[in-house]
Amino acid sequence: MPALTTESLLNDLRERIAAGYALIFLRSWEEERWEPLLAELALEMERGLVVWTQTEGWQPPADGNGAETFGLNAISRFPTDHVFLLKDFHPQFSDPAVVRQLRDLVPQLPERRQTLIFFDPFGTVPRELEKDSVVVTLPLPDYHDLRGQLDELLEAWTAELEIDAAAEDRLIKGGLGLTQAEAKRAWVRALTGRSTVDDAAIDLLIEEKRHLAAASDFLEFHELGGGAEEVGGLDELKTWLKRRALAYSPEAQEQGIPLPKGALLLGVQGCGKSLTSRVAARMLSFPLIRLDLSRLLDSGQGASERNLRGVLHLLESIAPVVLWLDELEKGFAGAEGGKTQDATMARILAMFLMWMQEQVKPVFVIATANSIHNLPPELLRRGRFDELFFIDLPNYHERRTILTIHLNKRGWKPDRFALDTLAQKTDGFSGAELEQLIATAIIDAYGQGHMLNDEILDRTRRNLVPLSKTMEEKIFELRQWAQDRCRRATSDNRAVQMLDEEERIGKLELDDDEQEKPSWAMLAEAGQLKGAIVEYIRTGGEVEFPRLVADFQPYFSAEGQQGLAMRTDPQAVLWVGMSQELCELLIDLIAARRIYVHPCELERYRDLGGLKLPTTPTPPTEKLDRPHWLPSTLRNRPHPAYSAQLSRLRRIQLSRG
Repeated sequence: MPALTTESLLNDLRERIAAGYALIFLRSWEEERWEPLLAELALEMERGLVVWTQTEGWQPPADGNGAETFGLNAISRFPTDHVFLLKDFHPQFSDPAVVRQLRDLVPQLPERRQTLIFFDPFGTVPRELEKDSVVVTLPLPDYHDLRGQLDELLEAWTAELEIDAAAEDRLIKGGLGLTQAEAKRAWVRALTGRSTVDDAAIDLLIEEKRHLAAASDFLEFHELGGGAEEVGGLDELKTWLKRRALAYSPEAQEQGIPLPKGALLLGVQGCGKSLTSRVAARMLSFPLIRLDLSRLLDSGQGASERNLRGVLHLLESIAPVVLWLDELEKGFAGAEGGKTQDATMARILAMFLMWMQEQVKPVFVIATANSIHNLPPELLRRGRFDELFFIDLPNYHERRTILTIHLNKRGWKPDRFALDTLAQKTDGFSGAELEQLIATAIIDAYGQGHMLNDEILDRTRRNLVPLSKTMEEKIFELRQWAQDRCRRATSDNRAVQMLDEEERIGKLELDDDEQEKPSWAMLAEAGQLKGAIVEYIRTGGEVEFPRLVADFQPYFSAEGQQGLAMRTDPQAVLWVGMSQELCELLIDLIAARRIYVHPCELERYRDLGGLKLPTTPTPPTEKLDRPHWLPSTLRNRPHPAYSAQLSRLRRIQLSRG
C-alpha cells in the first residue's frame, strides 16, 4: 500500500466532495497547516468555503451580520456549491437534537452540492452518523512538505548559516514524524547560535521525538552513539551501512531506489552488535528506538496482538527511525514451533514478519542475536532483512584499533603504549573484553598510585579469561553455522576490498565517452528521468521550458500537445508543447519541491519564442476570464514570494496558435 501523502490526501478529498459525500470527519492536530490547503481545494473546485468555530460562529455569516453563533439551520441559507469546515464541533454531539438535525441534513446536502467537514484531533463520530460519514486521519508532513517549510524558514533566517544540500536533507529528516509547527520550533532551537549544521544540531532535532516514543510502554528511546570511527573494525558492515544511508536521500528516491529494510547481526557476545545499532542510527541521522518484545505479552485475549499493532503504528508515525531489536532469539522464544511453541508468540511473530515485508515507511530494523538455536527460520528469509552479518571476534588490526579507541576516550595517548604487542597477546578477546581490560587497568593503576603503563596493562590481560575460552564449543558451532549463511562484517582480503571500494564509488577511470557526457544525460539514458531533470536544472541554474523540452527530446518523447497551468487557475498557462509524460514528471517534481517555478521577464523568451497569449507577469490573485501566459523558468531554489502558489500545477491541452 503506497504511503499517504498530503497531495494524495487532497486528491482523495476532492473525489469524495465531488462524489457528494455529506459528512467528512478529519482527524489532525495541524489545523494551521490544513485549513489553507482546504481553502485552496475549495477554490480549485469552484466551491465556497465557510468556517465555523464556537467562538466566532460562521465566517462569513449567512446573513451578513454574523448574529447566529451556532445554528446548523444557517447551512440552508448559504448558496449551493459550498464546503463547510466545522472546527472542534465534537462537544455538540452530546446534544441529541444536534445529531438529529445532522441526520436530517444528510440527504439534503448532496442535492445542494454541499459538504460538512468536521475538523478536530479525535475524529469522533456519533454512532447514529457512522453509516453516513467517513473518517480520514490526516498525515503528518512528509519530506516534501517539510522541505517547503524549511525553505521558508531559511529564507527569513537572519543569522549567518552555512547550509548545503546534504545539511538541508539532514534537517528535513530530523523533522519527520513531527507536526509542521513542532518541526519549525525544533529547527529554530537546533540552528540558533550555530554557523553550520553539525551532529549536535541533529541530536537536538532527534531529541524532540523523545516524547513520541514515551507515549508507548513498549518502546525505549536511546541516545545516539558516536560515528563509525568509534567502532573498531567491521569495515564491511560499516561500508554497507554508509551505502544504505544514501538510499534515503531525495536523489535516490527520484531514481526509484527502494528503501532499505535493515540487517540482522549475528555474532559472538561482546563483539559490537549493540554498539553498531547505535552507530547505524548516527549514520542515518534517525532516532534510535528499542523494542522489548517480551513486554508485548499480555494475558488478555488478543491484547498482545493489539500491543504490537499499536507499537508498529507508532513507529510508522515517528519514522524515519532505527528500530533496535536486541537479542532477537530471546524475544521470539517459543515461536519457532514444536512442542514448546507458544501460540500467542507465534501470532506476534507472524504479524511482525508481515509488517517487515509490507511496510513502506523509512523504518530501518537492526536486530541482534547471539545464538541460532532459538532463532525463527522465517526471520532469515530474504525480504525481511536486506543482509545477515556475522560479527566474529576481532582480528589483530581490529583489536589494536579498539584498544586505541578506548584509551583515547579516557584521555590517554595511545602512542605511549606498546599496543602492537598487547593486540597480539589478546587474541580471542572480544571488543567488550578489550574495553574492560583498559578500564580495569586504569582503575588498578590509580589504586596503586601509579601511572598507567604497559606492565599494568599486561598484568590485567593475564587476569582476564575471555569468553572464547569458557564457551569455546558454542562459539565454534556459531562460526560453523554462519560460514556459508552470513556475510562477514570484517573483510578477509583488504587489497581486494580497497579495489572493490574504488570501483563501487567510481574512483576508477570511466570510459572516455562516459566522461564527456554530463551526469544528467547519463541519468536520462538510464531511464532515471526525474533524477535527470533535477540534475539538469541544478547544473543549468535557471532553465526555460522550451530549452528543457529540446534537450530531453533525444532521450524520450518530450514534445507533445500538453501543457502546464496553475491548479488554482487553469487559465494561467506556464507552457505548452510538451508530452504528457514530461508534464507529469514536472508536476511531481514541483509538488515535491525538488524544483521550483519562478516568474521571469518576457525577455528571457525573446530568442526561444513564446505563447500567442496575453501575458501576466505574476500569478493572478483573481481567476482570469481567458487564458494568459505566465512566463516562467525552472530553478532549484524556491521563489521568495510565489513558491506556494506555483507548487501545484495541472496538465492542460492548449494550442500555441
